[in-house]
Amino acid sequence: MTPTVFPLVNRFFKENGHKGKVRPDERVFILRHDNTIVAALRATPKANGYLLRSVWVHREMRSKGLGSRLMNSVLESLSPAPCWCYPYPHLSAFYEKVGFNITEPARVPSEIAAPYLAYRDRGESFLLMALPEKTQRP
Repeated sequence: MTPTVFPLVNRFFKENGHKGKVRPDERVFILRHDNTIVAALRATPKANGYLLRSVWVHREMRSKGLGSRLMNSVLESLSPAPCWCYPYPHLSAFYEKVGFNITEPARVPSEIAAPYLAYRDRGESFLLMALPEKTQRP
């Protein structure tokens, strides 16, 4: 997405209860329905790969497979770059369904592990998940 879409994505996040905002160094992916954003995702370049952030689906469009559709499209687009994420535990099944596995900080680049460890030390209950190399799309 071009930076001209960033304000639209930020508004989508805010209207749907997410506090995150797109940063200039990120790649943004969206799904539209009737010319309206219904799902969005931020991919931050890190450690020769991407940290996936803010996977968000419109409140009224959840549980319809849009998150999986967006995620599969994004992973195809980013392949073969490695991808990581810090999801909340209740979202682990969603990420596992698209190929991510829970991993340990020692198994990921320090640029990915360090923020995760800082979150954990502050009492945040995020998971650390990675897309295994064998799952990377051709």
